[in-house]
This record gives sequence, structure tokens and C-alpha cells, in this order.
Amino acid sequence: MIHFVRTPLLLALILVAGCGSDIPAGRTEAPPEIIRGLGVMQIASANLPGAERFVGTVESPERSLIAARIDGRVGSIAVREGEGVSAGQLLLTISQNSAGERLAETEGAQRAAAARVELAEKTMARYRQLQAAEAVTPQEIDRVAAELEMARQGLKSAQAAKGQAATNLNLTRITAPFHGRVARRDIDVGSTVLPGTSLLVLDRSGGSRVNLDVPESFVGRMRPGDTLEIEIPALAKTFAGTVAQIEPAADPGSRSFQVKVALADAVGLTPGLFARAGRPRAGAESLLVPAAAIVLRGQLSGVYVVENSTLRFRLIKVGRQIGANFEVLSGLADGETVVVRGVERARSGARVGG
Repeated sequence: MIHFVRTPLLLALILVAGCGSDIPAGRTEAPPEIIRGLGVMQIASANLPGAERFVGTVESPERSLIAARIDGRVGSIAVREGEGVSAGQLLLTISQNSAGERLAETEGAQRAAAARVELAEKTMARYRQLQAAEAVTPQEIDRVAAELEMARQGLKSAQAAKGQAATNLNLTRITAPFHGRVARRDIDVGSTVLPGTSLLVLDRSGGSRVNLDVPESFVGRMRPGDTLEIEIPALAKTFAGTVAQIEPAADPGSRSFQVKVALADAVGLTPGLFARAGRPRAGAESLLVPAAAIVLRGQLSGVYVVENSTLRFRLIKVGRQIGANFEVLSGLADGETVVVRGVERARSGARVGG
């Protein structure tokens, strides 16, 4: 008589045999999805013109610091920061009580000195007549001549003192040295000033320039007279520029050189605006992918690549945009095929149909 012995191992084998496949009997694995109507293209490298890029700031062609030349207090201010001014226009006044008094004193002293000269000249003329009649001694003639010379020197001194007093009075009125714009105001009404105290900063009108920060690796290829394209993003405008000056020493911190660029047709640009500059350089081989092929996923960019008729989503890194294409920095190789039309229907793992 045959006996069947049930053991744990036998039971385990039976269970494994019963669970060998999750596909029901009579059914097979689903084939990959086929997506039809996609547009694909083979990407290729192209020789693209390059450009050197720099950034900078718009400046006026001339900036002037207006400083006090006498002591006193600011009496009035006739302009505001940012306001345009004309040459000779009154900007502010400095109150100096002694200036007017001093001018009046020197005017009186000049009149008195002129009267003494007139009297000395008349006296000298009379003594010359007496000398012809031998009615005076030579010593008396010398004395009168010396008095006349002293009177004349006194008049010169009085005239100089009056001129200085008038100048000091004029220095209480601060006027614009040229047509321009008030870039900065350093004082308020009532401020005490001394000779040399900064009052205002003016920017001259009639042209603009850009001050660029150029890395030391590029400045050696730049010369005065070189042309650059200057972009002012705030105005959405581009201007032609010419290198006017290259500073001989680099900034020790940034290792960059200051390059002054004159703008040909940019009259009236506001100083302080951000500027970008560029100029062509030798072309280089770059791989391009159509913008229509790029799929954005958050901050990442990718494309659907066709590999053996199967779609694979691949992340790529893109650079500058050139027309309807983007420069590919990494992630694709020359000759690969990507989906350029119907990317919204593409699925990784699907097959490309006819």
C-alpha cells in the first residue's frame, strides 16, 4: 500500500507553481502604444557667429562737482535732483552778511582814493608851473611827486579790494556752468558751508557714454575706436558705440578694466541706466534643437528622442536662443532624431507610427 506524505516543502512547491504568472491563462502582455502623426527631425551642428558680452552703466559725458568758494549758510536752493538746468541758471545762494557790507566799504574807499589821486595830480601840476618859474626847490618837487605816487598806489589797492569784494558777493550766487541735469544735491537750506564744501553734482547734456566692466581676459583684444553694440534693456533700444578710453589699470577685486564707450545717437539717456554690450567674435560649431521640440518640466528642459522607433524622454541643457532654435549645451548628440511636432502627445516608451 502506497502512502503520500505531506511535508511543508511539498506544500510550498505547490503554492509557487500556482502563482508562477500574473497574466491570466490565455492572455499575453499588451504591446507598446503606437503614436501616429508625430513630426520628427534629425538635429545637426551649425557654425554660429559668437559674441563677447559685457555689462556696464550709462554715464554723462561730463560730471561736475559744484563746491562752495566762500563760507556762509545756504540761503536758498532753486533746483531739485534730476531737474534739467541751463548754463548760467541760478542753482542756489549762500547767505553772507559781510559780503554786501564789505563791498560797500571798498566802494567808499575807492572813491576816497580816487579823490586823493585827483588832488595830488592838481598839486603836481601847480608845482610844475612853479618849478618853471624857479619858485620851488627840487626837494619840494620830489616830495609832491612821491605823494602823487602814493595816492596812485592807494587807488590801485582800493580797486583791488573792491574787485575782491565784488567777487565774493558774486560767489554767494551759484550758477550752472553748462546745460545739464542735477545728479545730486549735497546740502539743504540753512546748511553751513566752507570753501570746498560740496553743494551739487551736475551732469552735462549733449551726449552719453557707457562705462563697461571688461574682464582682463578680453580687454587685450579691445582697442580705442572699436565698435560695440550697446543695449539699454530699460528702454528696449540698441545703440552703436565706439570705444573711447580704456583704463590702464584693473580693479584689484574684480580683475576687470573700466572701458568708456561713446554712444553716437543716444542724446539724453538718463545716467545710471543698466547697459549690455556685445561684439562679434569667431564662429563655433553649435548643436541646435528647434524650440518646438523642447518640453518644460518645472525648471528642467527635455526632448523626446527617437531610439529604434521608440520614444525616450531625455533632459537637456540649452543655452542662447537663435531664431526658432536653441543652442544645446548638453544632453544630445549630432545626428539624433527628436520629436518636433505633436510633442504634447508623445509618451516615453511609446513607438512612433507612420
